[in-house]
Amino acid sequence: MLCFVPFLFLGFKKVRQVNTYRVIGIYWFLNGLVNLPMLRPIQTEGIRNFFVRFSAWYDLADAPLMLLVLALASSGPLRKQVFLVLAGLIVGEAVLLAGKGYTYSWPVIIGAGVVLVLVYSVVGLWQYLMKMEHDRFENSMAFVYAALLFAYGTYLIIFLLSLLPKSSNTYNLQDSYLLYYISLSLAAVLTSAGIWSYGLRGRKTGSFSPRYSSSSS
Repeated sequence: MLCFVPFLFLGFKKVRQVNTYRVIGIYWFLNGLVNLPMLRPIQTEGIRNFFVRFSAWYDLADAPLMLLVLALASSGPLRKQVFLVLAGLIVGEAVLLAGKGYTYSWPVIIGAGVVLVLVYSVVGLWQYLMKMEHDRFENSMAFVYAALLFAYGTYLIIFLLSLLPKSSNTYNLQDSYLLYYISLSLAAVLTSAGIWSYGLRGRKTGSFSPRYSSSSS
Protein backbone atom coordinates (compact mmCIF):
# COMPACT_ATOMS: atom_id res chain seq x y z
CA MET A 1 0.00 0.00 0.00
CA LEU A 2 2.98 2.31 0.43
CA CYS A 3 3.26 2.40 -3.37
CA PHE A 4 0.12 4.53 -3.55
CA VAL A 5 1.44 7.23 -1.16
CA PRO A 6 3.48 9.20 -3.77
CA PHE A 7 0.37 9.26 -5.97
CA LEU A 8 -1.74 10.60 -3.11
CA PHE A 9 0.68 13.50 -2.68
CA LEU A 10 -0.55 14.77 -6.06
CA GLY A 11 -3.55 16.02 -4.11
CA PHE A 12 -1.37 18.96 -3.07
CA LYS A 13 -1.42 21.71 -5.66
CA LYS A 14 2.28 22.62 -5.46
CA VAL A 15 3.24 18.99 -6.04
CA ARG A 16 0.72 18.55 -8.85
CA GLN A 17 2.15 21.56 -10.70
CA VAL A 18 5.49 19.79 -11.23
CA ASN A 19 5.60 17.46 -14.23
CA THR A 20 8.29 15.33 -12.62
CA TYR A 21 6.10 14.57 -9.64
CA ARG A 22 3.09 13.89 -11.82
CA VAL A 23 4.98 11.15 -13.66
CA ILE A 24 6.36 9.83 -10.35
CA GLY A 25 2.82 9.67 -8.99
CA ILE A 26 1.59 7.76 -12.05
CA TYR A 27 4.60 5.42 -11.86
CA TRP A 28 3.93 4.51 -8.23
CA PHE A 29 0.19 4.20 -8.77
CA LEU A 30 0.77 1.65 -11.54
CA ASN A 31 3.38 -0.06 -9.37
CA GLY A 32 0.81 -0.38 -6.61
CA LEU A 33 -1.75 -1.87 -8.98
CA VAL A 34 0.76 -4.41 -10.30
CA ASN A 35 1.63 -5.60 -6.79
CA LEU A 36 -1.89 -5.44 -5.35
CA PRO A 37 -2.80 -9.06 -6.22
CA MET A 38 0.30 -10.29 -4.36
CA LEU A 39 -0.73 -8.50 -1.18
CA ARG A 40 -4.42 -9.31 -1.49
CA PRO A 41 -4.85 -12.45 -3.62
CA ILE A 42 -7.65 -12.18 -6.18
CA GLN A 43 -9.85 -15.25 -6.56
CA THR A 44 -11.78 -14.31 -9.70
CA GLU A 45 -10.04 -15.91 -12.66
CA GLY A 46 -10.91 -13.13 -15.13
CA ILE A 47 -9.54 -10.38 -12.91
CA ARG A 48 -6.48 -12.47 -12.06
CA ASN A 49 -5.74 -13.00 -15.76
CA PHE A 50 -6.11 -9.27 -16.36
CA PHE A 51 -3.51 -8.48 -13.69
CA VAL A 52 -1.14 -11.10 -15.12
CA ARG A 53 -1.30 -9.44 -18.55
CA PHE A 54 -1.15 -5.97 -17.03
CA SER A 55 1.95 -6.89 -15.03
CA ALA A 56 3.64 -8.39 -18.11
CA TRP A 57 3.20 -5.24 -20.18
CA TYR A 58 3.90 -2.90 -17.27
CA ASP A 59 7.34 -4.51 -16.97
CA LEU A 60 8.10 -3.10 -20.41
CA ALA A 61 6.91 0.40 -19.46
CA ASP A 62 8.67 0.51 -16.07
CA ALA A 63 12.10 1.74 -17.19
CA PRO A 64 10.77 4.18 -19.85
CA LEU A 65 8.52 5.79 -17.22
CA MET A 66 11.40 6.21 -14.80
CA LEU A 67 13.70 7.54 -17.53
CA LEU A 68 11.01 10.12 -18.28
CA VAL A 69 11.12 11.14 -14.60
CA LEU A 70 14.91 11.46 -14.74
CA ALA A 71 14.74 13.46 -17.97
CA LEU A 72 12.17 15.89 -16.57
CA ALA A 73 14.24 16.33 -13.41
CA SER A 74 17.40 17.12 -15.41
CA SER A 75 18.43 20.25 -17.28
CA GLY A 76 20.69 21.28 -20.13
CA PRO A 77 22.59 18.67 -22.19
CA LEU A 78 21.81 15.89 -19.69
CA ARG A 79 18.08 16.42 -20.15
CA LYS A 80 18.41 16.08 -23.94
CA GLN A 81 20.62 13.03 -23.56
CA VAL A 82 18.16 11.22 -21.29
CA PHE A 83 15.28 12.00 -23.65
CA LEU A 84 17.32 10.55 -26.54
CA VAL A 85 18.11 7.43 -24.51
CA LEU A 86 14.43 7.14 -23.60
CA ALA A 87 13.41 7.37 -27.26
CA GLY A 88 16.07 4.81 -28.19
CA LEU A 89 14.85 2.42 -25.50
CA ILE A 90 11.25 2.66 -26.67
CA VAL A 91 12.22 2.09 -30.32
CA GLY A 92 14.49 -0.77 -29.29
CA GLU A 93 11.71 -2.40 -27.28
CA ALA A 94 9.30 -2.13 -30.20
CA VAL A 95 11.77 -3.60 -32.70
CA LEU A 96 12.77 -6.42 -30.36
CA LEU A 97 9.17 -7.33 -29.53
CA ALA A 98 8.16 -7.30 -33.19
CA GLY A 99 11.11 -9.42 -34.24
CA LYS A 100 11.59 -11.83 -31.34
CA GLY A 101 8.34 -11.82 -29.37
CA TYR A 102 7.68 -11.18 -25.68
CA THR A 103 9.29 -14.28 -24.15
CA TYR A 104 12.69 -13.68 -25.75
CA SER A 105 12.53 -9.88 -25.42
CA TRP A 106 11.48 -9.61 -21.77
CA PRO A 107 14.83 -10.33 -20.06
CA VAL A 108 16.77 -8.22 -22.57
CA ILE A 109 14.44 -5.23 -22.15
CA ILE A 110 14.30 -5.54 -18.37
CA GLY A 111 18.07 -5.88 -18.02
CA ALA A 112 18.80 -2.91 -20.29
CA GLY A 113 16.13 -0.75 -18.65
CA VAL A 114 17.30 -1.42 -15.10
CA VAL A 115 20.92 -0.63 -15.99
CA LEU A 116 19.93 2.64 -17.71
CA VAL A 117 17.85 3.79 -14.74
CA LEU A 118 20.71 2.99 -12.37
CA VAL A 119 23.24 4.85 -14.53
CA TYR A 120 21.19 8.05 -14.76
CA SER A 121 20.20 7.86 -11.09
CA VAL A 122 23.90 7.84 -10.23
CA VAL A 123 24.48 10.75 -12.63
CA GLY A 124 21.61 12.74 -11.10
CA LEU A 125 22.83 12.11 -7.55
CA TRP A 126 26.43 12.92 -8.54
CA GLN A 127 25.38 16.24 -10.04
CA TYR A 128 23.45 17.01 -6.86
CA LEU A 129 26.50 16.29 -4.70
CA MET A 130 28.73 18.45 -6.91
CA LYS A 131 26.60 21.56 -6.35
CA MET A 132 27.17 23.68 -3.27
CA GLU A 133 23.67 25.17 -3.14
CA HIS A 134 20.36 23.50 -3.93
CA ASP A 135 16.77 24.60 -4.28
CA ARG A 136 13.85 22.71 -2.76
CA PHE A 137 13.19 20.66 -5.90
CA GLU A 138 16.80 19.45 -6.09
CA ASN A 139 16.75 18.51 -2.41
CA SER A 140 13.57 16.50 -2.89
CA MET A 141 14.98 14.72 -5.95
CA ALA A 142 17.99 13.58 -3.90
CA PHE A 143 15.54 11.33 -2.00
CA VAL A 144 14.16 10.03 -5.30
CA TYR A 145 17.63 9.26 -6.68
CA ALA A 146 18.50 7.38 -3.49
CA ALA A 147 15.22 5.44 -3.72
CA LEU A 148 15.94 4.49 -7.33
CA LEU A 149 19.47 3.35 -6.57
CA PHE A 150 18.23 1.15 -3.75
CA ALA A 151 15.17 -0.27 -5.55
CA TYR A 152 16.71 -0.84 -8.97
CA GLY A 153 19.99 -2.03 -7.50
CA THR A 154 18.11 -4.67 -5.51
CA TYR A 155 16.01 -5.57 -8.54
CA LEU A 156 19.13 -5.99 -10.66
CA ILE A 157 20.53 -8.48 -8.13
CA ILE A 158 17.24 -10.42 -8.09
CA PHE A 159 17.06 -10.33 -11.89
CA LEU A 160 20.59 -11.67 -12.30
CA LEU A 161 19.98 -14.42 -9.75
CA SER A 162 16.80 -15.43 -11.59
CA LEU A 163 18.88 -16.10 -14.70
CA LEU A 164 20.92 -18.74 -12.90
CA PRO A 165 19.98 -22.40 -13.43
CA LYS A 166 16.96 -23.24 -11.29
CA SER A 167 18.87 -26.09 -9.69
CA SER A 168 21.33 -23.59 -8.22
CA ASN A 169 21.19 -23.28 -4.44
CA THR A 170 21.97 -19.56 -4.70
CA TYR A 171 18.46 -18.70 -5.88
CA ASN A 172 15.41 -18.90 -3.66
CA LEU A 173 12.12 -17.57 -5.05
CA GLN A 174 10.54 -16.77 -1.67
CA ASP A 175 13.65 -14.92 -0.48
CA SER A 176 13.68 -12.95 -3.71
CA TYR A 177 10.04 -11.93 -3.25
CA LEU A 178 10.76 -10.85 0.32
CA LEU A 179 13.79 -8.81 -0.75
CA TYR A 180 11.83 -7.27 -3.61
CA TYR A 181 8.94 -6.11 -1.43
CA ILE A 182 11.22 -4.77 1.28
CA SER A 183 13.19 -2.73 -1.26
CA LEU A 184 9.97 -1.57 -2.95
CA SER A 185 8.50 -0.41 0.37
CA LEU A 186 11.66 1.46 1.38
CA ALA A 187 11.87 3.08 -2.06
CA ALA A 188 8.25 4.23 -1.75
CA VAL A 189 9.00 5.69 1.71
CA LEU A 190 12.08 7.55 0.43
CA THR A 191 10.19 8.88 -2.59
CA SER A 192 7.32 10.02 -0.37
CA ALA A 193 9.78 11.76 1.96
CA GLY A 194 11.27 13.61 -1.00
CA ILE A 195 7.90 14.78 -2.28
CA TRP A 196 6.86 15.73 1.25
CA SER A 197 9.99 17.84 1.61
CA TYR A 198 8.94 19.77 -1.50
CA GLY A 199 5.18 19.96 -1.11
CA LEU A 200 4.12 19.87 2.50
CA ARG A 201 7.07 21.72 3.97
CA GLY A 202 6.68 24.29 1.22
CA ARG A 203 3.12 24.90 2.38
CA LYS A 204 4.41 25.78 5.84
CA THR A 205 7.21 28.04 4.73
CA GLY A 206 5.29 29.63 1.89
CA SER A 207 8.29 29.36 -0.42
CA PHE A 208 7.70 28.13 -3.94
CA SER A 209 9.93 28.19 -6.99
CA PRO A 210 7.76 28.83 -10.06
CA ARG A 211 10.44 27.67 -12.52
CA TYR A 212 9.32 24.09 -11.81
CA SER A 213 5.63 24.75 -12.20
CA SER A 214 5.46 23.85 -15.87
CA SER A 215 8.47 21.89 -17.04
CA SER A 216 10.50 20.76 -14.01
CA SER A 217 13.66 21.71 -15.87
